[in-house]
Amino acid sequence: MYKLFVSTRIQEFTLLHLSEKQIQSLLKMQYDAQKNSFHTRFPNATYEMIYLEGVRIGRMITDKKRHCIHLVDISLLPEYRGKGYGTEIIKTIQKVAIMERMDVTLYVLQGNPAQNLYERCGFYVIEKVDPYLAMRFDVVQK
Repeated sequence: MYKLFVSTRIQEFTLLHLSEKQIQSLLKMQYDAQKNSFHTRFPNATYEMIYLEGVRIGRMITDKKRHCIHLVDISLLPEYRGKGYGTEIIKTIQKVAIMERMDVTLYVLQGNPAQNLYERCGFYVIEKVDPYLAMRFDVVQK
């Protein structure tokens, strides 16, 4: 899980022009902080590993509420990004949401290429919560 986390954050830290040891220390602190934050904010969340032909390629964390599935986090290892796997996973979440008559919500960091994926899958921005965008896929008629 740490390797996956690092793959999603390493670019941010390399811009800081720090030593490798300092970057690794910051990454470890950020990883621990994120893990603690998710457990505190989403105590009933479901943590799932994503596999492709028996190989672990990512993880997904979802939190079901009364009328909503919140996609807390989804991450794929770099070599599996941009190949349609993320789209397939999002479409599967949407199928479950439709069957259970639940909307899907998520937050994405502004500027993250994943925003394009979410928009292609029918999500739209509902609010700016700097530095994130809150997005929604509607299933339930309001």
